[in-house]
Parts: sequence; C-alpha cells; structure tokens
Amino acid sequence: MGLTALVLVPTRELCLQVCEVAEKVVHRFHWLVPGCVMGGENRGKEKARLRKGVTILVATPGRLLDHLKNTASFRHDRLRWLVFDEADRLLDLGFEKDIEAILEVLGSRDDKKKTRQHILLSATLNERVEQLAALSLVNPATIGLDEAISAEMPSLRETKNGAAMSQQKSLIHDRNTGDTGPSDGYTEYRIPSQLVQSFLKVPCSLRLVALLGLLQQKSRGNGSCKLVVFFSTCDAVDFHYTVVNEFQWSPTPWKDGRENDERKLLSCEAFRLHGSMAQKDRTEAYNQFGKASSAILLCTDVAARGLDFQNVSGIVQYEPPGDAAEYVHRVGRTARLGQKGEAILFLQPSESEYMEELKKHGVTLQELSLPQLLDRLQERRGKKDDFFSAVEMHPLAGLMQKALEAFVAAKPDARLLAVDSFRSYVRAYAAHRGELKSIFQVRKLHLGHVAKSFGLRDAPSLFGKSVNKQNMKKEKERNVKKRFKKKRRLTPGAMED
Repeated sequence: MGLTALVLVPTRELCLQVCEVAEKVVHRFHWLVPGCVMGGENRGKEKARLRKGVTILVATPGRLLDHLKNTASFRHDRLRWLVFDEADRLLDLGFEKDIEAILEVLGSRDDKKKTRQHILLSATLNERVEQLAALSLVNPATIGLDEAISAEMPSLRETKNGAAMSQQKSLIHDRNTGDTGPSDGYTEYRIPSQLVQSFLKVPCSLRLVALLGLLQQKSRGNGSCKLVVFFSTCDAVDFHYTVVNEFQWSPTPWKDGRENDERKLLSCEAFRLHGSMAQKDRTEAYNQFGKASSAILLCTDVAARGLDFQNVSGIVQYEPPGDAAEYVHRVGRTARLGQKGEAILFLQPSESEYMEELKKHGVTLQELSLPQLLDRLQERRGKKDDFFSAVEMHPLAGLMQKALEAFVAAKPDARLLAVDSFRSYVRAYAAHRGELKSIFQVRKLHLGHVAKSFGLRDAPSLFGKSVNKQNMKKEKERNVKKRFKKKRRLTPGAMED
C-alpha cells in the first residue's frame, strides 16, 4: 500500500505519543501500519521498518529529511495526507529549512495526478506560521478560528505570486488552548474554568527553599500527586533532579537530643526530561511518568506542547516562560478533559509586572502566602516564634538554606551542576525578548542571591573554564608578542638604525 499519511511533529516525545495513539486507533485495520522515525534512534532499524512498509508515519523533521534523501527503499509516491502538528513549535525549534526541503523532495502539489491534502495545526497564529501556511497550503479553509482572525490572513489566501489556487486545504486551530480573538489589541487566551491559577512571590535567595517546600507539601498531601515542574534550561533540570532525589531534611529540628531522623523531601518518585538527555533515557522517563499515579516530572519546554500525560494534578512554572503564550501551553498539561487542575507560577518581587502582561490576555492569578508555605517545612516542636521582620528571616527557611548549602558543598558533582545551572540561568534571563525584556532585566539580578537559589554560598564566575582558558591563551600570546618586539628593539641592527 505504501506511505499514505505523514505527520510532522516538533519533539521526540510527541512523536512517540502520536504514534501510540495511531496504533490504538487503527489496530483493527491490519492493512494500516503506523510507525515513527525520530532523532536519537537507530537509523538501521528505522530503514528496516520503512523497507517493510509503513502506511502512517509520524516523524521529526530532521530524521525524516535524512530518510527522504538517503533511504532508497522509502517510497512516498502514494502520499495522500501531510500534517504539520504544532506548527508554531516546529518553527520555534528552527525546523523551517528542513520543512522547505521536505516539501521540495515530496514534489509539487500542482501535478494533477497527485491528490495530496495538507493540514496545519497551530496553537498560535503569527507571521512565521502564516509564512509556513503560504508555503505548504493552497487556498486553505480555516477551522477553529474567528472570522475576524481569518479575515486578517491574506498570506493564506494567495500564493507568493498572488495567484489563487483551487485545491482546498485545512488550517485547524488548537482545541485545548485556542485564541478567542483580540481584547484591547491583545489575544485573549482560553483557559479551562476548572484550572486554579495562582502565583508565589519569592525573594531570589529563597527560591530553592520555596520550591522544595511546595513539592514536599504536595507530595505528602492526601490523594495522588502528579506534578510537572518547568525550568528554562537543561542544567537547571539536572541540578534540581539531583537535589530532590538526594537531599535529606529533618522534619523535627528541635528534637531534644533524639536520633537524627533525616529523610527525603518527596514521598513519590521524581523524573527528569529535557532535550540534552540520551534518547533511551528520555523515552524511559516519558513512559514511567505517564504510567505513574503519583510522581513529579522536572522538565524544560520539551514537555510543554502536545503531550497528554494522564491525571496530571498540577503545573509548577519555577521559571516564567519567555513568551506569555507559552504560559498557556504549559498549564495546558493539566485540567484536561474536564478534570480539575492547579497551576502555580514562581515570580521574584522585581518580576511583578509579568502579572500585568498576563492580564492583557485575560489571565488572572491569585497570590499564595509564602510564610504559610515555609511554616509547613517541618513539624516543629517546642516554642513557635512567628514574628520576623521579613520573609528572608523566617527561621525554617534559614535552616533549610544552610542544609542545602552544606549538601552542595559536600558533593562535588552537585556543586558542578549548581555552578553550571547558575551560569545558564543568568544567560537565559538575559535572553528574554520583546515586551518581557523590560521586566526580566539581568542588571537587576543580585548574583549573590541567585547563587543562594542554587545552594551556593558565593556567586561563581559567569564564565566557564573554556572561556577562562581562551582568555589566558590570548594573554599569553600578547605577552609573547611584547617580548618579541622588545628583543627586536635591542638587536644591533635595530640600534644602528
């Protein structure tokens, strides 16, 4: 039968998920064979799979283009459907050139002998998505968009040379987090009513303590706990994964000489997921977290789009996303199909204006009490002194911060992860664009407090060893040139001149 349907997705995890769903849908139709190809997998096994025949193929753009160019047995002359899933994310991850090359290899759609339908699904509609639509769609029908938005899409009405085409295609908007139309010049985000949204305003030096306190409270509460915690960098995921799995903390600091009763903070298993992990580890983490009834997933935005984990009870955005629209994609992992969910956003006092940015899109959040969260860190015995002039002076916060700094200092691997996370956090903070750049200003960061948030007692250099080595090499070369010039001035010939 040959390849009939092709689905392009931005991430490997989404590739696995779509393929699994396809297998369940067509399992009674034995002549329909789903399969997937993606980066990180064995090319030889994928070639063998394609040689046997796949009718529904789910792929990431890079690996698909590789097979289109180098796998002779990969037949696609009977392709009837081409789907671009999460098209905006495909472009955000830099797959635009790969998609253009794929369309070129697949051939022109103007051939009357070919009847191929293109479908583009996107959660957000911007200029780049419109350009991709103009490249891949011809005279498209729009589904799931307001008429006002559809009318503002001239690039979808005509090709690059302005000539209208007759073949009908479909542009389908995301059903979970779609836009409802402009509100005061901004797009209003549609968020499920059963999703409880809140934020926690935390001083920079207490961010790690507050996060661990929140995870401890949620994991030891009544019922199942299945949380997804988002970070901005892979280094941050690795560091916090090490902390939640290895750091131990006593729930009774004043125990009147009794034996040490330190224990792990979490009562459930923790997993990590980011783009720098080996594919085998990524697949294992994805599968285990999906099957777990209670677990915590620490991840980057690789898990922000499309992934449908069952029964996720809450989302924690430890670091605000670089785009207000990405906030909606992240919280879309919970409160799905009518279920209840919770979303908590961490903000520093200097980032309060981010709330105003969300309000422009119709998103409002309730503030949580940080002192109350810190009060639940331990089962305190003896006299309880609730008076402190600032939240930074909270006695339990100070105790846990000292314990975290001792933990990081005692473990070389943990310290190395903390230093790398510190540097990548500052770089990511400085990379905010557009309207958010005025909110997240790296010059406002107190680097000593940032270091505390990674369990470091002092702020390390912002430059890694490789940069320091390069600087030392350049300095050495300059010194050699100076000595060489000095010797030339002292030679007899130079003196005679």
